[in-house]
Amino acid sequence: MTDPALLYRQARAALVDYHLPRARATLLSISENVIFRIDAGDGRRYALRLHRPGYHSAPEIRSELAWLDALHAAGLEVPLPIPADDGLTLRSVRCDDGVTRHAVLFAWMDGTEPTPDIDPAAFDRLGRITARLHGHSRHWVRPVGFIRKAWTPDTMTGPRALWGRWDRAPGMTAPACGLIARCVRQVDAQLAGYGTQSHRFGLIHADLRLANLLVSGTHTRLIDFDDCGISWFMQDLAAALSFHEDHPHAPRWVDHWLRGYSTAGAITQADLDILPALVIQRRIQLLAWTGTHRDTRQVHSLGPDWFDRTLGLCHAWARGQLLRDIG
Repeated sequence: MTDPALLYRQARAALVDYHLPRARATLLSISENVIFRIDAGDGRRYALRLHRPGYHSAPEIRSELAWLDALHAAGLEVPLPIPADDGLTLRSVRCDDGVTRHAVLFAWMDGTEPTPDIDPAAFDRLGRITARLHGHSRHWVRPVGFIRKAWTPDTMTGPRALWGRWDRAPGMTAPACGLIARCVRQVDAQLAGYGTQSHRFGLIHADLRLANLLVSGTHTRLIDFDDCGISWFMQDLAAALSFHEDHPHAPRWVDHWLRGYSTAGAITQADLDILPALVIQRRIQLLAWTGTHRDTRQVHSLGPDWFDRTLGLCHAWARGQLLRDIG
């Protein structure tokens, strides 16, 4: 467990180059990154993100921030990076544990994280927003030096997957490993056939799960672009179901998302056909994540049956019954 006192010292160090008199930091979360709420003496509020060491390089983070600036300029409600006194938005902080963390200050965004009890109709609004996001992505000219991770089978479920190996997840057995391996091979083949043409594959959020949404009245705001990268556009819908792929309302969530998306973007039959493969690939990626995070509160909160439910989803996908009635 990271020492909170150390994190507070890093937060104060990250704020040195900002003109924020009497700023007060409040630790909000310790997850992949560390998030602080910053209350300035003049009443303004910010969110400070301390990046996990060794995951994203400085050029990768600058690329994320460049996209956020462009999205904000286009009128989307996304986190707005705040420049320091030198005009730069990325800081690097080395503290007394010898670890260097990148840090970014964002304007505060109001709203609450939705729960799985969310009205399925809210996915209609999320679909519309995601269509606008993808429309921007398709037409935006990325700046020189832009670099983000690619989310493909190799980086999601392959032997060198960025979130760990699914075959090392807690509870893994030989029969379960065989089932999942067959699913992975079939997903890889389907995605190879689907292809990476520019109308299907590009810059996406890549982690639009419920925890990365803020809902305030009729507004839904997208946050945490930390994993934005290059992948299939429909991957953003698969990610929206993260950890809840077998929720009773999941098919309704998908239908509403598709309905909303279609108001501002195009959905083809090929997109609908590939969605179950993307959903099961995401679930297997999350299974790998439970192995690398097995001692965390987030994994414990999934419950003792999460592994068995994952196998149930794999069986359903293999039988062609996962999200069978979508569209």
